[in-house]
Amino acid sequence: MRRITPSSFWLAALLLSQVGGVAYAQVLYGSLTGNVVDPTGAGVPGARVEALNAGTGVSRQTQTDARGAYLFSDLQAGTYRVTTQATGFQTAVTDNVVVNANEVRRIDVNMTISQATQTVEVSAASAILQTDKADVHAEITSQEVAELPYNGNEGKNFQSLLYLVPGASAIATREANSAAGNPMRAQTLFMNGVSSQGVNTKIDGATDAYPWLPVNVAYIPPTEAIETVNIATNDFDAEQGSAGAAAVNVQIKSGTNDFHGSAYERNQNNDMTAKGYFTETSPIVKNIFNQYGFSFGGPVWIPRIINGKNKFFFFLDYQGTKQRQYASEVNMTLPTAAMRQGNFNGAGITIYDPLTGNADGTGRQPFPNDTIPTNRIDPAAATLTGLLPQLTPALANTYTTNYNAFGDTAYNRYSWDYKVNYNPTERSAIWGRYSFSPIDIPGTFALGPAEGDVLGGAQPGIAGGRVQTTAAGFSYTITPTLLLDGNVGYTRQNIGANGDENLGDYGLNVLNIPGTNGIGPNYAGIPGFQISAPEPAGSTLNLGNTNTGSPFLFRDNQYTSAINLGKVQGSHNLRFGFEYDHYALNHFQPQGGTFGTARGTFSFNGGLTALCNQANASGVCTSGITPNANGVPANSWAQFLLGYPSELGKITQVNDPNSLRFSTWAIYARDQWQLTRKLTINYGLRWEYYPLYSHDWYGPTRFNLADDDVLIGCEGPTPCSTGASVSNKGFAPRFGAAYRLTQKTVIRAG
Repeated sequence: MRRITPSSFWLAALLLSQVGGVAYAQVLYGSLTGNVVDPTGAGVPGARVEALNAGTGVSRQTQTDARGAYLFSDLQAGTYRVTTQATGFQTAVTDNVVVNANEVRRIDVNMTISQATQTVEVSAASAILQTDKADVHAEITSQEVAELPYNGNEGKNFQSLLYLVPGASAIATREANSAAGNPMRAQTLFMNGVSSQGVNTKIDGATDAYPWLPVNVAYIPPTEAIETVNIATNDFDAEQGSAGAAAVNVQIKSGTNDFHGSAYERNQNNDMTAKGYFTETSPIVKNIFNQYGFSFGGPVWIPRIINGKNKFFFFLDYQGTKQRQYASEVNMTLPTAAMRQGNFNGAGITIYDPLTGNADGTGRQPFPNDTIPTNRIDPAAATLTGLLPQLTPALANTYTTNYNAFGDTAYNRYSWDYKVNYNPTERSAIWGRYSFSPIDIPGTFALGPAEGDVLGGAQPGIAGGRVQTTAAGFSYTITPTLLLDGNVGYTRQNIGANGDENLGDYGLNVLNIPGTNGIGPNYAGIPGFQISAPEPAGSTLNLGNTNTGSPFLFRDNQYTSAINLGKVQGSHNLRFGFEYDHYALNHFQPQGGTFGTARGTFSFNGGLTALCNQANASGVCTSGITPNANGVPANSWAQFLLGYPSELGKITQVNDPNSLRFSTWAIYARDQWQLTRKLTINYGLRWEYYPLYSHDWYGPTRFNLADDDVLIGCEGPTPCSTGASVSNKGFAPRFGAAYRLTQKTVIRAG
């Protein structure tokens, strides 16, 4: 019996929480700035500037300062109409001004002396160049997300477009981990040579992390749901922290004054697929894929209660993803019909009786006619043998590579997003979003009722779960130069795999093997039986469920909160903020490396049915064991039929769940100073604090360099503190500069 200690779990999770598994990309609004000048180039102070959202009808107003400069810093992402008015000048209107979150858009206005009541209109529908912010970033638009031809293994994924950002690179297999461990099929990204764990993603300000596997994210929105993706890759603003590689900010679409919608389907099937010339004995390769959905948004109108025009908007979308494939595991080796009855005559192997001879394996006697008597075959082995499939007919007379497994595999995912925006007054705005995705990934065993390995690399039985994420926020203009905004978010990842609960305690009740299964339904199913094949192949025939990661159940929660205060003072755009994030990991996964499962595991290497020619003084055979000679796994199968394992073990998780709690704190202050019309300086200071984690039943773990021991708090004589500590001096100063050399050239430094 084995017990796995939880210290490595917590040590890994603590490290992940401090090397970039947390994102602070709390930049949910866009900024619009510029200079209003007269025909001589002098600034026009006191000019009235209005920014009108063309989609929602919501407008913001401000005035230019003594330098003729204006600034909006709380604009919802969208397309705007900018109107500038000043006494003695013609009204200037600039249309098609695209403002994105986490960006500063510049629109300079050249006023013309008024001869009569006139309006001058221009269009800003041209390439957008970031001229007033020092960070290096890229923008992926909703059109690019929806229309560019890219794919993941299970459908379109906006992360595929991140590889187009300068400095990005990917691993050979972009989708890390199994479908059960990464059911949303998130992709791994490296940016500027920094660890992939430093890529931090938020959706509408809510943390979209996967704390246990931080190269992934928890939720992938449907493509039709995404308004924009902003990726900052260098010289981060003080408002963003813990982003060593890239800060990825995803904005979900909002409704407008007009109803808009879409419907789509992406399909591929086997109608044009042909069988290969040399694969006549195999079924045709199948990959049927369907991804379909819709989106719809507009104003909310409730008679006698609310008129949604310019006030209340909704957006919703749905996406279904289904994939059906024909997976295979060819060239497997199963026992022949005779070997299943204990008859090894003709296999070219001598089967020795382990109950004869000496304990060290010398002096053993062979079974007569290399056949195990029926009364010596273990009942559990006989039951499992009866579950095995028949050999592939064309290969039934061979002893090796005599079975080709084929079966259907499936992947099902459904995603919903709901978002509302409400503007109760001209000064205030609130919004909220809820997204969820149920996932169903049934696995197919290679050996049918006898189980064995799972085709297509899936988890045994049923895997999947439900991922949920929600966010809400507000902004309030206290005065024309003082802005307050904040947001909260919550993400829950409830995923797992348990493919055996429908079988009950199969090891105890059907196979009658003491010590297997037990302790609730999570330990149900068929125990694992590993029957070693000969070298040089070195493969193993697995019966039952030998997957050491099954079952597992992750119930992880992430909480996000932030509050920010912005102040415009002359040429200075000041911003101050506080952030608090909390994480709660709740895991069940009794796992023991490469051997041992929750149901019990038995290994058969063939040594007990082979003859030892010589043993040392300790009784260890030193020569003569040649089990499974000539490529025939006869000795291992004979040992299995006798019911004599070479190794056995069972993993029991003492506490269910293993729970981990950790938090992050941050405060920051920064100034965006427009030193001249062409030069903007960004500087600030951020402080981050990562307290020691906590849990339900023991204290922090610490590796003691003095004696190479792992100290577990509150366990035995170890004090709860274990002497572990963290620094509270996590100060991160920031400095950046952006110089607009021309309208098409910007020099940045940071």
